[in-house]
Amino acid sequence: MFGFIKELGKIDVECNDNKFRSYVKSVESDYILIDFLFNKGSEYNIPAENWITVNFKEKAGIYSGNCQILGRDNSKLPGLKISYPTDIKFVQQREYVRVPLKLKAEIVVFPEIEDEEIKVQEINTLDISGSGFCFISEKPLEKHSKIIGVIYLTNPAEKPIEISLKHVYSRTFFANGKEMYKNAFTFNELEEKLQDKILKEIFLYELELRKKGI
Repeated sequence: MFGFIKELGKIDVECNDNKFRSYVKSVESDYILIDFLFNKGSEYNIPAENWITVNFKEKAGIYSGNCQILGRDNSKLPGLKISYPTDIKFVQQREYVRVPLKLKAEIVVFPEIEDEEIKVQEINTLDISGSGFCFISEKPLEKHSKIIGVIYLTNPAEKPIEISLKHVYSRTFFANGKEMYKNAFTFNELEEKLQDKILKEIFLYELELRKKGI
């Protein structure tokens, strides 16, 4: 029943409108030990007997359930003790194929230092899927606290999609003897209706390729 709970497995924890990333340290017979929860570098304290929602990530999807905080473990393997989940729900992971569709977009970078100004970079996507996109730049991305993407759809009557982005990587490569950067992003909690608009763009793109026999 609890085969999806594995040591070193990644988890997301939700509590009081806050979200944390953690992992399973140990699976015991009467409790699960997870890593402490941190918010902006500081440990986030949740009193014992409080309830949290824990999302256990699997390749096939996400198992989500409610767990009770049992207390801290300060032994040789320190961590946070939680109960086994109740009211378990499973959400299947949708897989998306990335296609070389070029869409106009903007990358809005909010720097870590509040006094510095917000930077907006106009780009064209190198490729895109229902879960993220890549683009090419001449300079690497600077440090940032958050990034917002604005994606313009091919139909000008459609409102641009604005979404929070997670920076996955910036990898260097050489083109025509010049150093360039491939930047990859994933979408943070993109609404299903907005995701469907991106998937529609991809479908129309692929349909056009099939018409051309490509």
